[in-house]
Amino acid sequence: METALADAVDYCIENGILEKVLKENRAEVLGMLLEEFDVEKYERTLKSEGREEGIREGMEIGKKQGIEQGICCMVEALQEAGQTKAQVAAALAAKYSLSEDGAKEKLSLYWK
Repeated sequence: METALADAVDYCIENGILEKVLKENRAEVLGMLLEEFDVEKYERTLKSEGREEGIREGMEIGKKQGIEQGICCMVEALQEAGQTKAQVAAALAAKYSLSEDGAKEKLSLYWK
């Protein structure tokens, strides 16, 4: 942990962040950081941030899967209702804000 803090101080100095203060008081700053740094709190924070990121990513994946399932069902339902490929492609483009090519691509995936 001490190395990581020293690296962080070096980074700040190299990038002009509190450069003068850190150069003049490097040892004192590192000592204070080491005294005040709570490893358990840091690890809890990392875990919490990781969970939040995982939840966001999972929700995004779920949303994409749900949209894809909706497109599939729409194609099947409209096909069963006797709609032509052109009509279904137009409906897909309108409903899901797809380009003409995007709608045709989805149509080719799910048309049976």
